Amino acid sequence: MMKLFSGMNAKIRFATLSDIDSMVTLSRQKRLTYEKDQPVFWRHAEQAEESQTQWFLQLLERVDHILLIAECDKKLNGFIIGRIMKAPEVYDPGGLTLMVDDFCVKNSDLWQTIGYRLLLQLKQVAKQKGAIQVVAVCGNNDAPKVNFLEKSGLKVASKWFVGNF
Repeated sequence: MMKLFSGMNAKIRFATLSDIDSMVTLSRQKRLTYEKDQPVFWRHAEQAEESQTQWFLQLLERVDHILLIAECDKKLNGFIIGRIMKAPEVYDPGGLTLMVDDFCVKNSDLWQTIGYRLLLQLKQVAKQKGAIQVVAVCGNNDAPKVNFLEKSGLKVASKWFVGNF
């Protein structure tokens, strides 16, 4: 194990049923922060946590998804979920794609340590399953995560623009 911060050790492992509640809590914190920057797109829905809990439970059972968590002193400090998928038929990257949509750390100071280790481990598992590229989703104003992704060698391929009617 790698020493990370404040004397804590981080363990990266596959998520289990017992991790789901902590993953949902961490994801909720991210969404509420994102909602401040884009209040319509990221508006918190009623029953959001219950829906996300059910979704994460389903993902645990799917062979095309990889769910990893980082724990320090038996507390969740980050998680990442990747989906192995084919690119749309109009593209041919030369293999499967690893799509990362849910990727959170407990606080922004952890991107360069725990975030890095989560992404690295996910890429290793995905490569063994035939993935040759990673696509990661990130909120537009999440500067610490954007900085981390750029330092990890990822480049912006697309941006979504959202507006009200």
